[in-house]
Amino acid sequence: MSKIYEALKRAEREREKARDSFPVSRAEDGKDGRGGDETYRRLRASLLFGAGASELRTVLVTAARHREGTSRVALGLAAALAAEEGTRVLLIEANLHSPALARRLSLEHRPGVGDYLAGKATADQLITHVESLGVSVILAGTVHPHGHSESIESLLAELEPQFDYILIDAAPVNRYADTAVLAARVDGVILVVEADRTPVVEAETAKRNLDRAGARILGAVLNRQRSYLPAMLQGLF
Repeated sequence: MSKIYEALKRAEREREKARDSFPVSRAEDGKDGRGGDETYRRLRASLLFGAGASELRTVLVTAARHREGTSRVALGLAAALAAEEGTRVLLIEANLHSPALARRLSLEHRPGVGDYLAGKATADQLITHVESLGVSVILAGTVHPHGHSESIESLLAELEPQFDYILIDAAPVNRYADTAVLAARVDGVILVVEADRTPVVEAETAKRNLDRAGARILGAVLNRQRSYLPAMLQGLF
């Protein structure tokens, strides 16, 4: 984790130097990464080159804490994967504690994972195709108060034959045990680290939680707050 620490400290020093010359700004909620964004194309290339496209079909995106950019990274990466013609990509919002995709995509009042868990909808009834991104999504839906990792595993098993890639926007691994359980089920995990907010100790704890669960950590995305330029940090783990 020393490289994550060094990257975080470097970003903090750059932020301090920049503060007097221009204001620090946060990327607006509505301006998510799209498949045409070069940043996410690089992230896609790093991901597939490092892990091997043939063995990487299900990827979970998580963070140490809430509000660190997991939904934005998951959505941007999903769109970048779908930009390859003929590629079928599904994004599942498994973060039932603080869902964000319905608002970002203007897809309110649709059944989602919570409805599936409650037995009120089938897997196929959950899928919405977002034409502008070329991505299919399953929203959180009606919030379900109880544990859900096993049910989401059954949802994955049912949908995997229909898609080339399935991305999971998950709850913070340091806050909810179900995320670690689900992380062990997928082919790989991306950890989102926000340079301006994530304490090093929280990032270290997130890695330990994922390691303890037996998850395959593909790398970390450093989410720089002022310009939002995520990049895969290779060789960290």
